Amino acid sequence: MIDIKALIVFSHPREGSFSHALLDRVTAALETKGYQVNVRDLYKMKFNPILEAGDMIHIEDGAFVRDHATFPAEVIKEQQLMLESNLYLYIFPIWWNGMPAIMKGYFDRVFQHGFAYSFDNDQAFQRFQGKRALFLTPTGQPQEIEGAENPLSQAIRTVTSDWLFNGNSVEVIDHVFYGRVPYLSEQELELYLQDAEQRIQAL
Repeated sequence: MIDIKALIVFSHPREGSFSHALLDRVTAALETKGYQVNVRDLYKMKFNPILEAGDMIHIEDGAFVRDHATFPAEVIKEQQLMLESNLYLYIFPIWWNGMPAIMKGYFDRVFQHGFAYSFDNDQAFQRFQGKRALFLTPTGQPQEIEGAENPLSQAIRTVTSDWLFNGNSVEVIDHVFYGRVPYLSEQELELYLQDAEQRIQAL
């Protein structure tokens, strides 16, 4: 039997948030299934979201280059955790129609050229074979508008879960939006938590 290692990347600064409740429920569901779970709480880690000039790619003489020969140690650690894991879960709220800055900075720094994608070879496709990802996104926006999905959620999905893994072979299982979170009762929010739990059970 293959050991399943789940890597959860999480961002929300407030302990009492629905996002934290979602994290707790998902973590417990994964552990119940026997998965090894590693939670990377970016706020607790005080993850530095700033991509420095020397770490980003640019073009010189028609080729993609980077000033620094190696990635910073904290970035290498996150990349190694990705390589060691079979399942990725990304849990973050929507603020100003996008992900929190610390999560965006995580993607900027960790999903680097030569690792998560490459214009030079197919190594990114090879190293991520068999890996899957699931996105769980609380938001204040309602999700049903005249019987269809909120077009804002469609746009957010396009630039996040649809885009982040298009340079490698990770299979995106789903990107689930939990809408109107600030306006719902505890009983209604519990239904969301049960939905997330059922999705984990169905993996």
